[in-house]
Amino acid sequence: MALPASPSPVQSATPVMASNLSDAVVDSRFFATKKIGVLLDDNNYLLWRQQVLLAIKTYKLQHFLESSTVPPPRQVMDEDGVLQENLEFARFEQQDCALASWLLSSVSTAVLSHLIGLDSSAQIWNAIFALYGSKTTSQLMSYRRALHSQKKGDLSMKDFLIKIKSYCDSLASCGEVISEHEHVTAILNGLPPDYESIITIVTASQVPYNVQG
Repeated sequence: MALPASPSPVQSATPVMASNLSDAVVDSRFFATKKIGVLLDDNNYLLWRQQVLLAIKTYKLQHFLESSTVPPPRQVMDEDGVLQENLEFARFEQQDCALASWLLSSVSTAVLSHLIGLDSSAQIWNAIFALYGSKTTSQLMSYRRALHSQKKGDLSMKDFLIKIKSYCDSLASCGEVISEHEHVTAILNGLPPDYESIITIVTASQVPYNVQG
């Protein structure tokens, strides 16, 4: 995923707790201004997922994303045996709608077209995973294989290093940050036998080498 152009930050919202509704009956999670760094598109699923999950877990809303979560009954019986609106259901529905709306606000127009008709947080979350989960995993594996199989060959040292870095950047764009150690290892593994003395010096050094050093 060459590094895609960085999407501009988008103004989104994170549900927060409020308890001063005019009817004073239920708590409601309203939206407070919060920047989500990326709009979900075809190239940034893991980065998007990481930011969204952190925000959702901050407010302990992750159970709304689970298909196994069962909402409270819409109505309950009072002491006289009369069916009444269940305030727990009203609270659940309000919070789920707020979260679903927030999720939809964090995706690009192209992705939004795949989510038409979905009105619960779990439906939206699972549809997005179905669209990008397996695809992103496949891309990660492809980039990582390419990183560790890249050989210098006839490339100049500069072009070889740029090629290695491009794979590291592509992995980072998927949310998989490559450590300095793995970056250096990929470089050393791609060098031909002519560089054996350099490889020996680097691998035997007590001081860890970095890409700049």
